[in-house]
Parts: sequence; structure tokens; C-alpha cells
Amino acid sequence: MTTRAKRAQPEPSASIKRRERERQQMRTRLLKAARGIAAEDGWNAVTIRRIANKLEYAAPILYQHFSSKESLLVELMMVGFAELTDQLNVAAQAPAQERLAAMAEAYWAFAFASPELYQAMNGMDGVPFGTAETPLEAKAAFRTFRIALQSIAEARGAELADPIGAVDTVWAFLHGCVSLAMAGRVAGGVERAKTLMLNALGPLFTAQLRS
Repeated sequence: MTTRAKRAQPEPSASIKRRERERQQMRTRLLKAARGIAAEDGWNAVTIRRIANKLEYAAPILYQHFSSKESLLVELMMVGFAELTDQLNVAAQAPAQERLAAMAEAYWAFAFASPELYQAMNGMDGVPFGTAETPLEAKAAFRTFRIALQSIAEARGAELADPIGAVDTVWAFLHGCVSLAMAGRVAGGVERAKTLMLNALGPLFTAQLRS
């Protein structure tokens, strides 16, 4: 029995490609404007109307790209996790004995380089984590962290007693340190907070191992 060969799909026309490129460029501008407003005045100040005013567009045009502030924040959250994953992947190339600190420093550097984005990633009510509905970008970041932690354990001749639990524990620790430092709640300021984090990280990780 023979099968009919599938017809090749026609290439999108030049005008379709141009419209898609322009649409992506506009979305990028909207996200950049939202981050700029948040960096200046916080996320409560971010509205579609204020973004429109900043870009000198009519608000209805922006609603063609994002139906609400919440949908824009979800998009930003995914952008943030993608950027964080890229930086974690670079840190994961460090020698095994330096990899844990490198991962922590990459996480810290990302958070303080883009605090408004970090806050969007960690302040979204209703965005599930640890479930099948977790955004793919967040899953990629957690997976990068899990693979790195497992490789560090293997280099020590051990294994993680609970790989997922280890990621949750270390991730929660880093997030807690960053959040407290950002809020100015660590005596001695940001640099001391970072030092305390790095000093405590090794024992915390060791507690996740079994020989």
C-alpha cells in the first residue's frame, strides 16, 4: 500500500514575515518599558496605560499584544527564567569543586542585576511550581540546577538523597538570602549577606547527600 507524499508547506510571504517581526519587536518594547517603570516605581505602578504613555502609543494598540497587566507579567516571568537558565548553564561549566558557589553567585548576580524582573518571577500569585502546569522556562531553570547538583554530588563520590528535594532546598535558601538582602534585612548590607549565603551553602548541600 502506497502513501501519498505530503505536500510541502508554502513559505510565509515576505509581508507575513515582516508583520511577525514587527509584532515581536513591539512585544519586546512593551516588556522593556514595563521593566523600566517597575525599576523606577515598583510593579504596582506598571499599567498598560502608563506603558502606552511611555511609548507614545494609544492603549488599545498595546492590548492587541497583552490583554492585561497580568498577561504581561507572566510573559516577563518566562523571559526572566529563560535569562536565569542561560546564566546558570554558564556557571554549571565551572570545575566541580567550584560549581556550587558558581551556581549560587550566578543566581545572586542575576537577581541584583535585574531586581524588577526577579520580583516579577517570584511574585506571581497563581503561577504553579512543582506541578505539570509549571511554566517550561521555570522547569528548565530547575532542571539545570538539579543536573548541576547531581554532578557535584557525583564528583564527591556521593549522590543526592532526594534530587528534587535538594533543588527545592537549595533554591529556597538562595531565594531567601536574596529576598532578605534586597529588603535590607541583613545586618552589614548586601555584601555581608552574600558572604553569609556562600559560607552556609556548603554545609546545606552536604546535608542533602548520602554516600
